[in-house]
Amino acid sequence: MPSPSRGVLLILLLAAPQAIRAQKTDSTRPVPADSNAALNLFLDCRAPGCDFNFLRTELTWVNYVRDRTAAQVHVIATALGTGSGGLEVKLAFIGEQQFIGVDNEVKYITQRGASSDELRQEFTRVLKLGLVQYMLGTQLGKHLAVSYLAPPNSAPAQHERDPWNFWVFSIGLNGSVGGESQSSGRSGSGSVYASRTTAAWKFRANANGSTSRNSYKLDDTTTFIARSHSYSGGSVLVRSINDHLSFGGGFGVSSSTTNNLDLALRVAPTVEYDFFKYDQYTRKRLVLSYSIGLDRYHYTDTTIYNRTRETRADNQLSLSYATTQPWGGANAGITGSSYLSDFAQNRLSVSTSLSLRVTRGLSLSYSLSYSRVRDQLSLAKSAASDAEILLRLRQLATSYTYGGSFSLSYTFGSLFNNVVNPRFGF
Repeated sequence: MPSPSRGVLLILLLAAPQAIRAQKTDSTRPVPADSNAALNLFLDCRAPGCDFNFLRTELTWVNYVRDRTAAQVHVIATALGTGSGGLEVKLAFIGEQQFIGVDNEVKYITQRGASSDELRQEFTRVLKLGLVQYMLGTQLGKHLAVSYLAPPNSAPAQHERDPWNFWVFSIGLNGSVGGESQSSGRSGSGSVYASRTTAAWKFRANANGSTSRNSYKLDDTTTFIARSHSYSGGSVLVRSINDHLSFGGGFGVSSSTTNNLDLALRVAPTVEYDFFKYDQYTRKRLVLSYSIGLDRYHYTDTTIYNRTRETRADNQLSLSYATTQPWGGANAGITGSSYLSDFAQNRLSVSTSLSLRVTRGLSLSYSLSYSRVRDQLSLAKSAASDAEILLRLRQLATSYTYGGSFSLSYTFGSLFNNVVNPRFGF
């Protein structure tokens, strides 16, 4: 008599071909557009406020489908930061099946410091309003009603005087400590941020730093102590010229034990051109930028070029593209930089990423990056110890860096499930 585990395995093997055949049939046959059924909604959310359990509880007159090919309405939600520290959230409504060509876009602003509940409440409210035009195209549209909740003591809206004149500030501190019998460590970091944003001008300034101390007991008489710090700050001022062009200038300062830098300064004017209009930035952008900078370096130890300090001029050119579409999203960029005193001292970096919905239930994503490195001016002349290499306390000579990731997923089964069941936390 077969064991229970073998019996379960046999059932799964027998059921798998049926499930695959059912999935194939389902993926090749479009979902019928039944005007008497609830609206099929596919939500592609890249903005705060997307609490799907909350949506299923508060917005019950739609079917939430897990694949965009089954949807009658596809909603893409994206967000960008505002000058006050809040967010501008954009909901793009894309009609499918009988609603092809019926597209719309809705924007709203969230306030800085809004709670998670406030974010999801506002997201749900605006999503409901955007779906009204599609619901009116179904038989269920006759059940819709519009109401207006007037604020208390409401009066015609007026522009209030801003006592901060569009300035926003932020300060943050954090620290950590931990250890065990053979090692211990502590670290701390802090940041300061200020900004002012108007339609014509944009200013940002920030400073942040971190320091750490880690102790490792190698034997009864030897303890290795690793100390490191990294401090940086900078500011940028940007002037908007038109819907495509901007000019700006930036200043930066940094210090890093890992990079053998007591002090690094950079001043650089920059020009930027977006081939698409800036108001399309959350959906698509193709940005070309160029800068010329003046750099001043003070090194902790003598470098491989026998320098303890030096001044250099550089230039940098970059082109980047990004898009968010119903089929997914893609990003690509290339950046080249060199020192003007020696063009052989340069760096070329390329990166690309893709998130693609191949077909119903099947999606893939990847990210790749590569840099050809020829500009490591700050490398220390002295050799790095084994501990510094293993703990990555020193920057090492290299001619390239790379990174990448890949994922593939396939989901099949029920397309429709509006039930919320939070038991056991999942």
